[in-house]
Amino acid sequence: MLGVFIFTACAIKEEPRPLNFVALKEGVAKVPLVIKDAGLLALRHPVLSVLLAALAFFLMATNPVEVIWPTHAKPMLEDGYANTIIGVLFATYFFSIAFGAFLSPHISRIFKRRHAMTLAAAFACLMGIQIALALQGAIVGFVLVFILYAVALGVAETPASSILHSCVADRQRSTMLSLRSLIQQLGAALGLILAGAIADIYGTPMAWLVGAALLGAAVILTVVLIIRLGREPGG
Repeated sequence: MLGVFIFTACAIKEEPRPLNFVALKEGVAKVPLVIKDAGLLALRHPVLSVLLAALAFFLMATNPVEVIWPTHAKPMLEDGYANTIIGVLFATYFFSIAFGAFLSPHISRIFKRRHAMTLAAAFACLMGIQIALALQGAIVGFVLVFILYAVALGVAETPASSILHSCVADRQRSTMLSLRSLIQQLGAALGLILAGAIADIYGTPMAWLVGAALLGAAVILTVVLIIRLGREPGG
């Protein structure tokens, strides 16, 4: 964190600006209106509505994997080095997501840059990999499947963003990105509550299998997305 502080202080140059408390107050007061306008925009745009619903199911399914996996994997490891391995695997997980994002444009070319098709394929792969992850009982198999899962997560990000950006004007983009983040976080929160309750009763693998079913719902919604985009001019 000290390194980040030094880099930020030295590398980012920004002219000081006066603090306008009136503008700050007005901005905070407009937050409910901004959320309302973004929600109405999404409701009026069928593609956006379906995309946001699919992303909510996506986060409901995948966020519990990211949160719960250390407690599931730790019993597979010896106590002497379990925390170290989990730390290394966490770092590998995020690098794998970045690698998946790097691969995403190349995979999109396979589907002739039809982003909804790419997203549907990514969600379908994630569903299969999440089922495989839930069935792993040894650390080697778990690590390999977990890394593959992270790569697929990275692949899914780019087509989802591309579809969203193509549906909104420049002046609406930041608002819609905020709405997307809000819906995804709500989906993640609901997924964690559901997965936690299931894991307490039936175990983590069952919670992840239920998550795979939610990914199946996301796949169905992306198929609807493909159909809707195909009906639009130039789709």
